[in-house]
Amino acid sequence: MMKLLNQQIDMISWTSQEGVVTPIRFRMEENGQPIVIKIGHILQTEKDFFGGTPTLHFRCSSLIGNTEKIYELTYNCRNQKWLLKKM
Repeated sequence: MMKLLNQQIDMISWTSQEGVVTPIRFRMEENGQPIVIKIGHILQTEKDFFGGTPTLHFRCSSLIGNTEKIYELTYNCRNQKWLLKKM
């Protein structure tokens, strides 16, 4: 079961000429320490509107420590901010 976090993160992403956004890796804080997580696999991508604002939702997996973890990222297209939604 994933825990709801809604934590703002720093993201490195790639945008194609067609405007397709692909997350590459992100930095978050855990216990006051920065952690960089490389996106292993993008399992699902979904476009949505949240309060009238276009958003992209990504379900991803990465090897964190020695454990494969699944998590959800949200990109707000209007203010260009990323959230670690669930992990």
